[in-house]
Amino acid sequence: MRTSKYQNRDEFKRGVTEMLVLHMLSQGDMYGYELTHAFEDRTDGVYTMVEGTLYPILYKLEDAGLIAGYTVKVGVRRTRKVYRLEPAGHERLEELLADYMLLTTHILHMLGKDIVDREDGASQKETEQ
Repeated sequence: MRTSKYQNRDEFKRGVTEMLVLHMLSQGDMYGYELTHAFEDRTDGVYTMVEGTLYPILYKLEDAGLIAGYTVKVGVRRTRKVYRLEPAGHERLEELLADYMLLTTHILHMLGKDIVDREDGASQKETEQ
């Protein structure tokens, strides 16, 4: 079975999305559409989040008591659900960040020599041309 070259990237993104949502909400209350744009804006378009993917995550986090939603009136008849980080969400975010940093540090350490060798090889090829 042939897989997309972006499949691994998509799987990785799913693994860190909860942490990123909690992080963004730690910076201030946001509504879903605002969160989708924050993902794109803060990553220069590399990490996009469609609403159909985001809302199930928000519901899951809300059901777990990590975030809470409240309704605000927008205009005359419309309302918007805004999410805020709960104390349990702050704790979960700290756990996720610690795990992520530990894992990332060790992966970068493990890959470090290979990455440096690749960059050196690319630099040598450029100077040879």
